[in-house]
Amino acid sequence: MNDNKKIAFNSVIIFVRLCLSTLISLIAARFVLQALGASDYGLYSVVGGMVTILNVVNTAMVSTTYRYIACELGKGETGQPNKVFNASFLIHACFALLIVILGVTIGEWYINTYLNVADGKLPDAKFVFRISILTTVVSTVLVPYRGLLVAFEKFSVSAIIDIVAQLFRLGGVIALLYVGGNKFRIYSLVMMAYIFIECAGYVLYSYRHYVIIIAVRFYRDLGLYKEMLSFSWWILFGAVASAGKTQGSAMIINFFFGTLVNGAFAVARQVENFIQMFARSLNNAAIPQITKNFSGGNESRSIKLASYISKYTFILMTLVAFPVMLEMDFLLKLWLKNVPEGAVIFCKLMVLEGLIGCMGEGIPALIQASGKIKYFQLVLSTMSILGLPIAFVFYKLGYSPYTISVIYCIIGLMVAIVRLYLLKWVLHMNIRYFIKTSYFRMFLISCPLVLFFLFYNPAFFTVWQHIVGLISAECFLVVVILLLGFDRNEKSIINSYWVSFKTRYLCAR
Repeated sequence: MNDNKKIAFNSVIIFVRLCLSTLISLIAARFVLQALGASDYGLYSVVGGMVTILNVVNTAMVSTTYRYIACELGKGETGQPNKVFNASFLIHACFALLIVILGVTIGEWYINTYLNVADGKLPDAKFVFRISILTTVVSTVLVPYRGLLVAFEKFSVSAIIDIVAQLFRLGGVIALLYVGGNKFRIYSLVMMAYIFIECAGYVLYSYRHYVIIIAVRFYRDLGLYKEMLSFSWWILFGAVASAGKTQGSAMIINFFFGTLVNGAFAVARQVENFIQMFARSLNNAAIPQITKNFSGGNESRSIKLASYISKYTFILMTLVAFPVMLEMDFLLKLWLKNVPEGAVIFCKLMVLEGLIGCMGEGIPALIQASGKIKYFQLVLSTMSILGLPIAFVFYKLGYSPYTISVIYCIIGLMVAIVRLYLLKWVLHMNIRYFIKTSYFRMFLISCPLVLFFLFYNPAFFTVWQHIVGLISAECFLVVVILLLGFDRNEKSIINSYWVSFKTRYLCAR
């Protein structure tokens, strides 16, 4: 299987995994909201948000392991993947210790001092927070095992592990409806067990298939530790900034508006995450190829992959996001039945923010492959974090809860521009090629979609009219993408596949 086919195959595997995982998560979210209520659901998004944060941070930290292991694999027989794995494991163990220290000091102080919580709920909040710290520590220590599977492009194995863990979580959430006791605490234990099962799957598979690579050894190569620690630090800086943006937003909203608005914000964040997971399936499948080609000296292919991945990621996210934004109110009622007040507006703004964030999606993988990530992470992560103090000031002035999402949409546009100039500065790349390949096509696709959105009014639709509207919007979107989203070479490839399909399946009949 050549590299392009491997990317396509892995993309399909990741996409199927996300379809199943998202379906399970959507069902689980409805039961959680039903079992906990909007207020407790919002409280969990603030206090138990460390479970959500660890997914963001640890997913980013996986790149330290897979980047260096992929580079070693790209070197062939001269590579030392065992050395890289052990160094990565030690680094992540140190990060886990740092999480414990920060959790029992700053975390506990914030809960005791500033958390806006109903009377009698403070002990529950502390319990959930401590469970979240334990879960985070275990997950962080075992991050290198996830990175190992990514480096070897074992996406089908990851899919199976994830789906099994998700099914367990769904079972635990359904059980919440029928058990007595403190459901808030029980839900945190279910989430902890879900993460533990997922981690155990990665560890067991690694011991079965890569025992030589994960064999425990201590290497005294200070140069390697320094290099990996520097890379890990800047990856961690970016991941913490991203997670801080999410959790910090929830904390600021909690401070000014309370847990009910947090519930609406949590629903919106979940919708955005679902859509982004679908969109970034292609990017995740291409990352190992970008890294291996760059480390193997084929930089031009890495740059080409990053350019096209950025455009295709935007197209994939648009395919899901556009109809969802048009029919957000209808879909949320269908999903949750009792929709928290304000969730619809939050959802629309955060999906728009996610679409803007897709611009240049392939650039981080390219920068990470080069290893020159310091200024990239420093500038963009700082821009992201600045949204929090800006939102705080606007809230002090009396603006609505949705202001923070508007601010991050504006910051997202600024980041998309700055990303390009950083790419030019760090890798000395001709950004005109990137703009022509991805940004220009994104702009062409967006123009007719904005007009469609402005004239679409589903306020008085019946159920069947909502369904027809969704189908019509998707058909319109596909036509726009086919006409405006691809260059001549891409259209020629699509046409050749279509002719081949007709010859093999349609004409044969």
